[in-house]
Amino acid sequence: MTVAEAVRSGGGVTAAAGGTPGVPGRVDVRERVVRKVSEQIASRVIGVGVARVSVTASDYRDGVAVRIQAPLPVPTLDDTDAVRAAGAVVDTVREVQRRVQEELSGVLGKPVTRVDITVNGATTPVKRRVR
Repeated sequence: MTVAEAVRSGGGVTAAAGGTPGVPGRVDVRERVVRKVSEQIASRVIGVGVARVSVTASDYRDGVAVRIQAPLPVPTLDDTDAVRAAGAVVDTVREVQRRVQEELSGVLGKPVTRVDITVNGATTPVKRRVR
């Protein structure tokens, strides 16, 4: 049994230690670990600081479901070319969902069966003066 094959109720992964069948013991990955890893991946994929990302994780249909709340980076609105190039918000969020699902599944070794994203604001790049 591998880590990807068993889920402990209550939000953790339970499986045989190592990847070798017949090895006594088990590995528990707590829900808070899944949440912290999800926060790191989501913040990198979205492009905002990890402090601005909130994640909850739970077991869902033989996998993991994550709910992400974060602001979405947008270009400054006076730069019309950048606004056009950014595309629709819905398309951007769908791409974020796909990337988070792929990367998190790879890290956890377990399918991520659901990724819900709530955009709770927008961030723009900070203009800095050159001296």
